[in-house]
Amino acid sequence: SVYVDTGENGIFSFGEFSAISSPGQMELVTPEEIAKNVVYEIKGGNTGHDIINALDNATMGPTFRAGVMRGAALSKMQHLMEKHHCDSIAFELLGPPRLSKLLYEAYLLRRVCGTMENLRDADAEATSKALEELVSGDQELRSQILSIGIPILLRDGRRLLRGPQIKIPPYRGEEKYEVTPELIETWARDGWVDLRAGNVRVWQSRMQKIFEEIEKIPEEDTSSQFDRDRRYWFEDEQINIGKVVGWIFSHEEKGLRMKD
Repeated sequence: SVYVDTGENGIFSFGEFSAISSPGQMELVTPEEIAKNVVYEIKGGNTGHDIINALDNATMGPTFRAGVMRGAALSKMQHLMEKHHCDSIAFELLGPPRLSKLLYEAYLLRRVCGTMENLRDADAEATSKALEELVSGDQELRSQILSIGIPILLRDGRRLLRGPQIKIPPYRGEEKYEVTPELIETWARDGWVDLRAGNVRVWQSRMQKIFEEIEKIPEEDTSSQFDRDRRYWFEDEQINIGKVVGWIFSHEEKGLRMKD
């Protein structure tokens, strides 16, 4: 039979092509016209047909009102935590599991060390031991972590506490996993609460970098140049887990927003 090959849209019969290309229907655009626009955009021209740019301009960004409401929401949540004597760490609903892992590690370190300065200056081995004692002695805390699918790697690096489900490694139908030192390091980084002294040193390095950033800010500086100034970090008496993990995502994970 006779047909027309329209490229990526496929092959059409005379009747099909006649119907869908009639005025008011799909009509047509040729590959040459598309290519011309692509080349023009690559050269820096503005055709008005850049879909990515159009979506970028049409998408809403953060708003002033939302920023005000954020402060109110955090204040209310803090009040409720104090009223009901509970902490709100992570529910593992956002994903990836690394967020929950980091939040719980920061929380445990806050329970043991209190402040960022104390964590930075602490003995890593002693802190690792204290973390394991905290987890071993607090059944409710331990259950909160394990129940959301986040295992706990104990300080010897050989024993793992886990619940009915674990998020890392993800289940893909395998009944058994090959376990190697390299895989343990990968899994511990991605989604296990890691109580080993080596991981404590990683956190101490983070604290040191935060303090180095703070020290670079002139004490008399009152400008709007710095998002995270002295007041930002020191208005909390103890480690603010959300602020610290947000800093990790922005700096260590290279996840800083490209546009404000």
